[in-house]
Amino acid sequence: MPRVSVIIPTFNRADLIRKAIESVLAQTYRDFEIIVADDGSTDQTEEVVAQFGDTITYLPLPHRGQPAATRNGGLRI
Repeated sequence: MPRVSVIIPTFNRADLIRKAIESVLAQTYRDFEIIVADDGSTDQTEEVVAQFGDTITYLPLPHRGQPAATRNGGLRI
């Protein structure tokens, strides 16, 4: 089990999610997992995340518009 879980909450940010993921992957510390918790995006967020393969856990959630609920979804897994 990784020592650090990096949870990236997102909603319709396909244009920025790649940079956020790449920023985490560029760190020298390696004992982490990346969880992208998606608050029901309707853009290409899922497709962008899928380009990273199995290195990212993608959690699609129904849109609630509550950032805390999206982060908590990531925490649950």
